[in-house]
Amino acid sequence: MCENDIKYMQEAILEAKKAGPEVYPNPKVGAIIVYKDSIVSRGHTQRYGGDHAEVDAIKRLDKKYKGCTLYVTLEPCSHIGKTDPCTTIIDNITFKNIVIANKDINPKASNGSKLLSKKGIKVSHGVCSEDARKINRRFFTFFEKKRPYVILKIASTLNGNIAEEDGLSKWITNKDSRNSNYKMRSNCDAIMVGTKTILEDNPTLTSHGFGRDPKIVIIDMGKKLSKKENVFNHNPIVFSEDILGENPLNNVEIILNMLYKESIQSLYIEGGGETISHFIDSNLFDELQIYYAPKLIGKGRTLYKGFKGINDNINLKVNRIEKFGDDIKITYHR
Repeated sequence: MCENDIKYMQEAILEAKKAGPEVYPNPKVGAIIVYKDSIVSRGHTQRYGGDHAEVDAIKRLDKKYKGCTLYVTLEPCSHIGKTDPCTTIIDNITFKNIVIANKDINPKASNGSKLLSKKGIKVSHGVCSEDARKINRRFFTFFEKKRPYVILKIASTLNGNIAEEDGLSKWITNKDSRNSNYKMRSNCDAIMVGTKTILEDNPTLTSHGFGRDPKIVIIDMGKKLSKKENVFNHNPIVFSEDILGENPLNNVEIILNMLYKESIQSLYIEGGGETISHFIDSNLFDELQIYYAPKLIGKGRTLYKGFKGINDNINLKVNRIEKFGDDIKITYHR
């Protein structure tokens, strides 16, 4: 690994970040083509069914080159899906070297490096691998841990309440915060709530026009819902006592295992307090997003009802702090 490899891979990572949620279920990938120490083309993953990053970059070349180096944040795919394998368009005349940040852990798409090596192209791995992984945290979690990437979302007052005692929670946060939340929904494959949230708020759980709507997942222990609620207009996945047992932590594993089998890579959990607490206690979550509004509720429902104490470390690291009017959103990663 040399300084130039790091420099150009960082450029490829910037390209990957240009890809939007429409690439799902594909990961976000960036590619840079370098000729004689100059970048001659860039590309990133297009929407699902469109060009992959390598193909996008190759198509953008303004002329024929010989002996280039391709920098790509994820191993070029070797299988036929919505598109032909990327390995077929990468030839050993245009490219002398390929530098890859991470190998593809999707078993259907792996082995691209071996095929490229057989063409006589020098292939190397591991350049800026951690930085590149962060772009596709959901993708790697799904294939490595065999479960969706889990995001917990909480809207809270300054003193940690998510609703008044009678369940009233509209509206703790302001409109800008709610719009931010709707955008997050559109970036996730599925959204989940418990029975109380539906009975008290009757939400639609859509993205409200900010993008694609997530698949709705409901926990309905006791089958208390009438199926006339708004969420049933969207053919939700419902978990009841027919599937779940009495142990909430075991239920978390059952839910995630079943959603994994449904190919759901990311799950956005909006509550309420009991549902959020069960996932925190299970340690089966990856990200926590808290919207703090400048409000106080003297007697209310707290954001956490679990059994963890002050000496329990849940390994949260601040990833981002955002301001929406007078509301503050803190995003933690584990």
